[in-house]
Amino acid sequence: MLAGFVAICVVLALAALACVAPQLWRDRGKPASTAALTASCLLIPVLAVLIYLQSSNYEWAHAGLEMGEDGSPPRVEELIGPLRARLEASPDDPRGWMLLGASYAQVERYSDAAQAFDRVLDLTGGRDMDALMGKAEALILGNPQRLLEDAGEMVEQVLLADPANPKGLWYGGLRASATGQDIIAVQRWRMMLEGPVTPEVRAIVEGELDRLGARVESGGAVSAEGSVELRLTLGLPATPPPGAVLFIDARIPGQAGPPLAAKRVDGARFPLEVRLSDADAMLPGARISDQSELAITARLSASGQITRGAGDYEAQAAWQAGQGALELDLIHQP
Repeated sequence: MLAGFVAICVVLALAALACVAPQLWRDRGKPASTAALTASCLLIPVLAVLIYLQSSNYEWAHAGLEMGEDGSPPRVEELIGPLRARLEASPDDPRGWMLLGASYAQVERYSDAAQAFDRVLDLTGGRDMDALMGKAEALILGNPQRLLEDAGEMVEQVLLADPANPKGLWYGGLRASATGQDIIAVQRWRMMLEGPVTPEVRAIVEGELDRLGARVESGGAVSAEGSVELRLTLGLPATPPPGAVLFIDARIPGQAGPPLAAKRVDGARFPLEVRLSDADAMLPGARISDQSELAITARLSASGQITRGAGDYEAQAAWQAGQGALELDLIHQP
């Protein structure tokens, strides 16, 4: 029952986090949004546990655990102790360490959770992808920024070994979207919809696909009509400085003023695929899907500023509706 309890809490926490994380990720550069995302990651698992413990009708005494003086079920912290003691007596039990890692994550002890999952990886020679995904998730919940760092690399490793891993597809899609790789995000979230998902999760994923300009058909296929797909490469010397930021804008040819649509990509890695959609529109009432042609500019700013400067990489090209991906080779500007 303990394993079932932890599994339920993990699933509920992920579903709740999925409701709030995407919007906060999109605004993660703003201090308030970063704080909100961190708070969400920290509080949602705890709330899931508390709600379960308060509403559960399970007879915890039957599990061999002491009830509280008022007859209430034990706290999660009290469940960890016996499990830890059992593992001290039998330290080579990977299933036990998996359960301990999930339990630690429920009480916000993310560092301990990561260490427990590390123990599973040690015992299995690094082959347990569930443990690797658990470690990555613990690191992300402890510090969401790590999705763009080492934890994100772990997610990618999980997807290489198990391309249909649901958690890997969700976090991998978030990572791709946060780094401007919308095409990859669409592919991963579409694959999620091909597996068994609840109506609530399906609605969340379809909402994200719609935001990226990928319309979900009734059969689960994704249409990207009305979007501009770009394939970007970096010319020599292909060594952008740390902190470089990619700026992309789309303008109506011959029209002055602000761009029709724009996108900013932090930490871009080349070659890179990017999609501009109606969600990136800058002008009220303007839609990329209504345009027959656009002037596209992509610039990797060495200073991280939107204004042009020495050391930037830049490319410009014309796009026409109905064509395939537009290829841009960004040239260094000394």
